[in-house]
Amino acid sequence: MRASCVTFLALLCCSLGSAKLFDDELRELTEFLRLQMRCGYPARGVPILAPAEISYKEIGIRTDNFGCNGNFTELIIEGLDGYEFSKLEWNNVLHTIKFDINFPKISLKSSNYKLNILARLFGGDFSLWGDGVFSLELINFRAYGSFVIRPKSATSGVYAKSWKVNWELEEARSQTTGIMNSRLYSKFVNDLVKEYLEILINDNPEEVSQFMEELIVPPMNLVLDNIAWYEITAIILGLVDGILPVEPIC
Repeated sequence: MRASCVTFLALLCCSLGSAKLFDDELRELTEFLRLQMRCGYPARGVPILAPAEISYKEIGIRTDNFGCNGNFTELIIEGLDGYEFSKLEWNNVLHTIKFDINFPKISLKSSNYKLNILARLFGGDFSLWGDGVFSLELINFRAYGSFVIRPKSATSGVYAKSWKVNWELEEARSQTTGIMNSRLYSKFVNDLVKEYLEILINDNPEEVSQFMEELIVPPMNLVLDNIAWYEITAIILGLVDGILPVEPIC
């Protein structure tokens, strides 16, 4: 019994030590990923993300305070590679990643959008439709929290679960056209977007967290499905070199 306790403590110490090692490795990996986002990583199912270009995207969102459906054509998202980490930790016992990340500016532009919007603001409901050019900037968009990585099996990939992430937004800027086919409505809504998005994101943490989880986790798990658990473990423990490239692949 005593020997088993000593063995357990030794393993725990090794795990904590490797967690510290992985923090450094993980930060290096994020810098590699920043560069790789410009090229994508087709072998792992990752498209080009800096900028991300989507030829056509349908939207269907419904929360207690906001509903939106429609589509975007030639949607371009810039700034995803501008992230800044103030916290990035790995718990090798619980397989948990804790992080605090900020995007100084994310720009979303579409040459044509078609949207129907139903929202609640200041206790009242209003509906709008739009058909024009979409332009939105998110300033200092922050995410902080944790998630768990689990193996499907030793060789068939991993997946993220227990997503507990909060979001904050400092400012939103909009120059969208075509709202109600009116310049007056477009100006009114663009002015309203700043206040409304800040309220929506900062004052409705549970709804925003759920929405962002549905937006991020499924495609992330599609990518993680191509990475075996032994690869993740090898990177964490620093046992194997060469699993991931050291330079961007284009």
